[in-house]
Amino acid sequence: MADLLYSKEELFELGQSNYDKLVSYCETLDSNGFWDRAREVMQKSSTEVLDIYVQSVLMNLAVQCGNILESQKKYMCIITQTNPLGISEDEEITEDTISDSRRMYELPPILLQLCGLYDKEKSEDMTEMFLDALLNVLLCMAYLNDGKSQRVNEFIQEYYDKISNFITTRTQSDNEIYINKKLKSGRIECDVEWLHEEQKKKAVVRENITLAVSNSAKLKSSSKERVKKKVKKENIKKEVIKEKDIKENYDVEDERKYLNDEDTNEKDINENHDSEKSEEIKINKHPGSEDAKGIDINKHPDSKATKEINVKYAGDEEKQRKLEEFRQRTIEHQKREEEQAREQFQIVKKRLKDRERAEREEHERRIKELMDELNSLVGLKEVKEEVQSLINLIKIRKLREKMDMPTMEMTYHMVFTGSPGTGKTTVARIVGKIYKELGILSDGKMIETDRSGLVAGYVGQTAIKVHEIVEEAIGGVLFIDEAYSLVNPNVPNDFGTEAVDTLVKLMEDHRDNLVIIVAGYTEEMKTFLKSNSGLISRFNKFIDFPDYSREELVDIMDKMAEKTGLTIESDARSKVMDVLNSMSDNELNNFGNARGIRNLFEKLVTNQANRLVTIKEPTREQLMTIVADDVCNV
Repeated sequence: MADLLYSKEELFELGQSNYDKLVSYCETLDSNGFWDRAREVMQKSSTEVLDIYVQSVLMNLAVQCGNILESQKKYMCIITQTNPLGISEDEEITEDTISDSRRMYELPPILLQLCGLYDKEKSEDMTEMFLDALLNVLLCMAYLNDGKSQRVNEFIQEYYDKISNFITTRTQSDNEIYINKKLKSGRIECDVEWLHEEQKKKAVVRENITLAVSNSAKLKSSSKERVKKKVKKENIKKEVIKEKDIKENYDVEDERKYLNDEDTNEKDINENHDSEKSEEIKINKHPGSEDAKGIDINKHPDSKATKEINVKYAGDEEKQRKLEEFRQRTIEHQKREEEQAREQFQIVKKRLKDRERAEREEHERRIKELMDELNSLVGLKEVKEEVQSLINLIKIRKLREKMDMPTMEMTYHMVFTGSPGTGKTTVARIVGKIYKELGILSDGKMIETDRSGLVAGYVGQTAIKVHEIVEEAIGGVLFIDEAYSLVNPNVPNDFGTEAVDTLVKLMEDHRDNLVIIVAGYTEEMKTFLKSNSGLISRFNKFIDFPDYSREELVDIMDKMAEKTGLTIESDARSKVMDVLNSMSDNELNNFGNARGIRNLFEKLVTNQANRLVTIKEPTREQLMTIVADDVCNV
């Protein structure tokens, strides 16, 4: 556990040292002129921008933790050189401060972007080091909250998913390995060097696989091409050849040289007969070599040239014996080589098959985990069935492609309809990850936006904004919430129409590596799809998210309590159900589904805190339990 590894004093020191690293990176950007343009536009120094960004991210993390502790407020106050959000250790943090921090948190991190430009120009890795130090600053404050809870892990994971796009030198696999190590190790240290070592190990594995594939390709090369071998006494270099008929490798010219060498006397012949090196030298000579001097004769043992040799030495039993021994040695040597080639080929083939099977099993395991995550959500029975059917359809399509069978053109863009708080964003994020495992997308990330992220207030600017957000989403899912707001028929010359037109074109341009999911109320989305003839043809998968029932809302509340280590007594659950039952259908429609029940649950936690502070020494069980008295003023 983290709280056993570091004291609070050590966490403050570690946070300060990592913040100092961030300041040094800002100074590097300053000294190399990378901040000059930003200073003109923002009228702030790089460290001033760093302070407001760091405080904003820390504030959002503190809100995610639940109640903001005094130690966390102190940490946010002293960790930066300045205090741009005006956080006070003695005063409650206002909603305006939280809102300001949220707005800054959502803005693109300009410092990280400039680090990327610096790395590109200088061929360094400051972007990775900057982000690592920033995550360490976050982890120090997370540990002040008695270790990383599930909610904190989720926040840091989501933050990293969003911010890691600026590190172009890492693959998705590298990102997963890095953040898993960061969240699970329990230590606050620089993990960039560790990741580089892991990347080197992976590079060695890839090199071995490439070598194996290369050897396999050599085995499959044409058997008609002669394999040339250059032999030296101290080293014989062997090349892998495809299995061929033994007769095709027999060289009559070698026989002639073996039998007719004028400089070879009887003693030399006997010594050469016993010498393995001399034998291999003779075996590996080919008519195409310099030794053969361009002589072009038939190589088969039963050829005319071979028969002539047999006739010539018919009366010389010793020559005939040596000739037969030479032939047998040649054949045996070729058999050994071909057997070794077959064995090496089988080893490479098995290695490739094992690798393919392991990758396939890993993909299946990840898909199952994602479906388990989807199925763990409360309700949404029809939604889960629709997603499972879509997965089945894609799997069968992949099998048909693998067998070179004809397949129907398929679009993966989707329309999610339903009220707010029904799980559309959560399901879209899971679908993106599933698409990645199925090979539809290269990344699987999800970029979320709405009208404000796509539509500008000036002529020509909207298309630029749409291009930028689409470029950011390539490889993953672009989720457009309340997409119907892009089209406003009551407003003439509305720039939302330009956004839709640009979006339709980009959907076609990037259809192989981009999925767009539009979401909103059912009736409004029907009007939206009719606004442009290109939309309805590109969105042919519709999934409706029904409102949660009262019973499902209470189940969702139970899951929220479970994630935060709380238990809701049966009497308290009954009172919550009474509150929901007292609502009219219209009030329940405006309740906000899961968002509404989350707000209600947070009110219960607040009421519990107000009740427990009146108890001098509350027990662990009291801290973990929400009782009926906490269900008031909700």
